[in-house]
Formats: sequence, C-alpha cells, structure tokens
Amino acid sequence: MKYIVIVMDGAADYPNELLGGKTPLEAADKPNIDFLAKNGIIGRVKTVPAGFSPASDVANLALLGYEPDKYYCGRGPLEAANMGVELNEGDLAFRCNLITESEGKLLDYSAGHISDREAKILIDYVNANLGTDEIRFYAGKSYRHLLVYRKGRALGLEKLKFFAPHDIMGKQIKKYLPSGKNSERLIELMHKSETILKEHEINKVRIDLGENPGNMIWLWGAGEKPSIPTFKEKFGLRGVVISAVDLINGIGKIIGLKVINVPGANGYYDTNYQGKAEAAIKAFDSVDFVFVHIEATDEAGHNQDLRMKITCIERIDKLVVKTIIEGLKDKDYRILITPDHPTPVSKRTHTDEPVPFVIAGSGVRPENFSNYCEVESANSNLYFSNGLDLMKYFLGK
Repeated sequence: MKYIVIVMDGAADYPNELLGGKTPLEAADKPNIDFLAKNGIIGRVKTVPAGFSPASDVANLALLGYEPDKYYCGRGPLEAANMGVELNEGDLAFRCNLITESEGKLLDYSAGHISDREAKILIDYVNANLGTDEIRFYAGKSYRHLLVYRKGRALGLEKLKFFAPHDIMGKQIKKYLPSGKNSERLIELMHKSETILKEHEINKVRIDLGENPGNMIWLWGAGEKPSIPTFKEKFGLRGVVISAVDLINGIGKIIGLKVINVPGANGYYDTNYQGKAEAAIKAFDSVDFVFVHIEATDEAGHNQDLRMKITCIERIDKLVVKTIIEGLKDKDYRILITPDHPTPVSKRTHTDEPVPFVIAGSGVRPENFSNYCEVESANSNLYFSNGLDLMKYFLGK
C-alpha cells in the first residue's frame, strides 16, 4: 500500500459575503478533490492542541502523527535542520524574517516576497555587520532566514515572548518586540539591522521599482535541537517530504523523511504544482509514504487575497490531485488531503479551529458525501481530537 498526504496549507476559511456566504473551498472549482470526497470519507481533525499557538510547525507535526505537547521544539531548530545548520548543546535557533518597516509599523512580513538572490545578499550583509562568535545569520529562501545564538539557552532567550510577523501586519512594532529577561539582546539586533539595511543598495532599488524593501529583521520562533523518533520507528514506513518551505523540510529531516527538492517550487502562488505531483509519483518507486506540502493557499490568506486563494485551491486540484490520481491508478494507494490549520482571509492569520480532511483510495468505503469543504465535513461523524489518531486511522493502524 502507498500512502500520500497532501497539505493545502491554511486552505480552511470562514464563509465570505463576497462569495455568497461560501468559503473559498466551497467556491473553488475542484472536481478531483470532490471526486475523492464522493468516493471516500471526510471529517475533521484538531491539529492545534489547547495552549498552543496555531503555527505551521505545531500543526504539521500533528498531521505527521507527532504530539506537539511531547515533541514541539520551536520553529527555528526545524528550519536549521533543513538548512544543515548544526546546533550544539545549549544553542538556540531563531526564525529570522526579512520584513518591511514603515513609520514604526510592520508593513509587510515578507518584504514583498523578496527574491532568494536579493535576500541572501541582505542577510549576508547583516551577518557581516552584526554577526559575532556567538551570533550568526544564515540565509534561507525569500524572506525566511535563520539566526543561531550560541549558548543562548544560558541567557534564557528561548523563554521570551515572541510574536510571528504575519500576525501583526500594520501594527506598531514597539508593542510586539520580544519581551522578557535579556530580551534587549535581540531587540538591539533588530534595531541595528534596520539602521544598516535601510541604506543598502538593493533596498534603494526595490523602492525605486515600487517594491517593498527588506529593511529590518524580525526574530521569533526560538528553540533547541529536538530529540524525536523517526517516522519509520513510529509507523514502520520509509517516506519522503516534498515542500518549498524550510520549516516543513526540516521537520521531515528530523523524523527521517528524505527531502525532495522540486525545481520551481518556491512556496508562493506560482510554485511548481505539477512538478511536486510528478515527484511524489516517482518517489513511490522507493518508498511507501509521501508528504506533499503546498504553501500557496496560506500565503493568499495572509495577503487577504480571496481571489488568489480560490485560484490556488483550483491549481492544487488540477495540477496536483489530478496528476496524482492518474499517476497512481494502477497502484494500491490511499490519499489524505487536508489543511494544517485555517488561515481565514478576513483575519489574515492562523486560527485553531478543526480543519476538514478527505481520505480515499484502497480499502476506504465511500460514505456518499457530496463535496469537500468545511460545511460538509461538519456533517460527518468522523472527528479526531489530535493528529496522531488521524494518522493512525489513515495508515490503518
């Protein structure tokens, strides 16, 4: 049996007046996902435990069958794992966004979805000016980067209160800076980055072109190197992860899933959807479990782009789901499609409500649902209070 999970990051949403009271999942033309709903089962799963922020690291750990209250380590270490950055005992890794600051407000959490090339130059510049024996910056992709603070645990920096930048768009920065003992060490870095980045030539050019500059860093998501059992140890399957996001690939590496990098996969609206699907099909030549993560729907939610969120769902349906259904038609396989968390367009941030899922394929008895969406899933009696139980159910364990 082959098992494939497709995560439409942040795809779940609320009814929208502009859509006649429908959600983006209801409004989207998605015949292939609806086909799976009609020939499989749908339900809901709670991916964010009580007391946890509805972050992608928490929710995707849960979807992979790892209890966040037992294994959660913070976002930074997961991204460090994918970037090949080794953390020693006591080291802390922080997520480091390139953001756009304007008149004291956080204008854009992604610096206009800055290109990898431009971002690397800026982060290398920050490291050259602010890096020390204790502090080092590592360039990732687009706006997503990393800070490693050697022996940072001794300063208690992992205990600080942080805010994710995509949650405070348009708000006064000074109200949301890290807080707690020794927080001034990080705040100083953030303010100094603003001073040196504002005058960088890349940002001057971006402003001239009408693009948002990467004129400040934002630090959050601190944590230490985790100790987590592999997916094979936990569930008896070898697998791969396919994502354009360092966070998801980092989770995959830590739990022993091979990371497959797809050319053109960039974590945004124009990602290589079909390339991911084709890579998933090919991966089944050597493994039995594939985890495909698609970020585009989440980005649309954060950007309050209702039309694009629907478009991205339709692209996933046509270019990912259809390709996989056709590519696996001669194999015994089971497919699970789900968001990790909602990212409602109206709220522009993650929420912690249960998300709808669909399971179809070999050994799944259809229950005659009409389509896949939040409303229809609420009519199902199938509900899981955590991701581990969903994964066990999906794998037949």
